Amino acid sequence: MSRNLVPKFVLILVLVAVAVLTLYPPSATLKPGIDLAGGTSLIFAIDTEGLSAEEEQDLAQKMITVLRRRVDPANIQNLVWRPLGNTRFEIQMPLSSKETQVKRDEFQAAMEALDRRNVNPAVIMRALKLPVDQRSEEFTRFGQGDPNHLKILTDLATAHDERQQAQQQRDALTAQIQAAGERIKAASLDLARIDANRRDWGKLNDEALTKTLTDFLGPQAQEASLALVRTYIRDRMTLAEVLNQLAGQGGLNEKYTEARKQIDRLSLTQERITYALELTPPSKRAGEIARIKSQYPDRATEIDRAVAAYDGYRPFQGRLDDPADLRRMLKGAGVLEFRILPTVGRPELSTAEIQRYQEGLTTKGPQAGSDSQYKWIEIENIEEWSQSGAIVGQFGEKYYVLASHRPDETMLHRAGATREWKLESASPTHDEYGRRAIAFTLDLKGG
Repeated sequence: MSRNLVPKFVLILVLVAVAVLTLYPPSATLKPGIDLAGGTSLIFAIDTEGLSAEEEQDLAQKMITVLRRRVDPANIQNLVWRPLGNTRFEIQMPLSSKETQVKRDEFQAAMEALDRRNVNPAVIMRALKLPVDQRSEEFTRFGQGDPNHLKILTDLATAHDERQQAQQQRDALTAQIQAAGERIKAASLDLARIDANRRDWGKLNDEALTKTLTDFLGPQAQEASLALVRTYIRDRMTLAEVLNQLAGQGGLNEKYTEARKQIDRLSLTQERITYALELTPPSKRAGEIARIKSQYPDRATEIDRAVAAYDGYRPFQGRLDDPADLRRMLKGAGVLEFRILPTVGRPELSTAEIQRYQEGLTTKGPQAGSDSQYKWIEIENIEEWSQSGAIVGQFGEKYYVLASHRPDETMLHRAGATREWKLESASPTHDEYGRRAIAFTLDLKGG
């Protein structure tokens, strides 16, 4: 019998050893609940205005189901959700350990150090208006010792100066032409006929133009009138050339826009570095971090510190560390918004602008890649997405659609808004093609 027990004891010892290795270190792998570690209990009330008693039935449990899918879809945050009747619910959040808080603070400090190396585009744009010598000093400081970043700034300065010079020439010519036009009319000359012929006349050399204008004005025309019309035509032709330099394909406006877009490369967003830190497998993660360091060689030390701090904090992740994190994740949950989606081929956005937004999403993330005009909104399930013509982009493993953020193309619940609206009812239905859809009714303000 003793011989039969030996394998069993060996198996037990192996299982115990595996369990110990799995749970080590216990401070990082065993997360005590609120009864042992203490923590925070948050109680929320649901606004049931306009709902019938039947609609309030089990409302808290339904709300918990929706919020859990938003906050903790994998059920790894160690949160306790509890309905309190039909219209209130409680979320219990265990207190994180002291070591967890320390590791989290170290990681946040490393990320903030990276943030401080970023250059605000608004600061760069203000520096463009400084005198040349002072601007060069500021741009050298903004470049932070990286010749590639300094070249981005000097290219922007060159594009800005050339464009500004052309704009000043355009404005001066426009003023001259308007004044000359008034003098032509005051001299009782036919300005409309001159404008109708100026393109053909403008192609003539000086001798041919003088002869043509003499025939047009008549032999009794004074030399002053002849010179006035001749200068008017030459100025109009010069203005056309300047306008083409500014607005033509590959012109100064386009070059300036492209140079201005490049200054985004001076900022490493938290979204991008966090995406790289969370990548799996390790080889893919290392490749993305190396790519970031090659683009920001002056920040290699700060990036390495952020990587080390994240690796130290990573074993303690898996739950929310602070009630503020939970409130932030719950903010906006269940808030209905309506946004118009710009589409490809429409005049709202040019092909170049669409490419700029998609590039911004890829390189900076959805938050930093959005602006006051358009915003990237996450698509919950790309396989079920069927909106034809919508502008879609990808950041990491997630897909996003570009939506309007303009006041006249959105219905949002903005802070301090004087005209609030409300959804009165919603129900499942089908569209004209038999596809599943949602029917809804808004109140008078919303409708």
